[in-house]
Amino acid sequence: MRNTIHPSAVINENVILGDNVYIGPNCTIGFPAEYKEGFGKSVGHTVKIEDNVVLTGNVTIDAGSRRDTVIGEGSFLMKAAYIAHDVEIGKQSIISAHTCLGGHVEVGDFVNIGMGAIVHPRQRIGSHTMIGMGTVITKKAKILPGRIYAGNPSKEIGINKIGLERNGINDLKLRQLINDFENSNEN
Repeated sequence: MRNTIHPSAVINENVILGDNVYIGPNCTIGFPAEYKEGFGKSVGHTVKIEDNVVLTGNVTIDAGSRRDTVIGEGSFLMKAAYIAHDVEIGKQSIISAHTCLGGHVEVGDFVNIGMGAIVHPRQRIGSHTMIGMGTVITKKAKILPGRIYAGNPSKEIGINKIGLERNGINDLKLRQLINDFENSNEN
C-alpha cells in the first residue's frame, strides 16, 4: 500500500518507511539527536517505521545514536509526541499527544501511554501496559507488563484488565510475560 506524507513533514533521506505509513503535518523524522558535543553530527543510525504506523502531526523522532530508532507495526503516535534517539516502540502501541520518551527507552507491544507522560531515558515499559496521562516514569521505576501506572512519580495502580482481555492474555500468559520481562537484558 501507499504511504501518505504531508508536504510540511521533514524526513531525513535515510529513514526507512514500511507500507501504509501516514506522516502528518510538521513531523520531523530521522535527524541526529541533540548532543552537547558534535551537535547535528550524523552518527550512522536512522529511524525505521514499520507498516501501518500513523504519526498525526508535529511528531519528532530522532535518529539512533547506537542503534536505529524503531516504531513498531501498527503503532499510533499523536500530536507533538517526542521520541528520542535509540527508542524502540513495539507493535500496536499508542503514544498520546505531548508524550516524551527519553533516549534508549524500550516500549513493549500493545502499550498505551497517556497524554503528556514523560519517560526517563533507558527505561523499559512492559507489553500490554497502560501509562496514565501526565505520568512521570523516573529512572528507578519498574514498569511491568500488563499493569496500569499513574502519577509523579509513577505508581502501579492496577492490572490493565481491558487491554489484556482485548489481546487474549490470560493469567498464565501474563505471568510468563512478566517472567520474560524480568529475565531479559536491560538497556
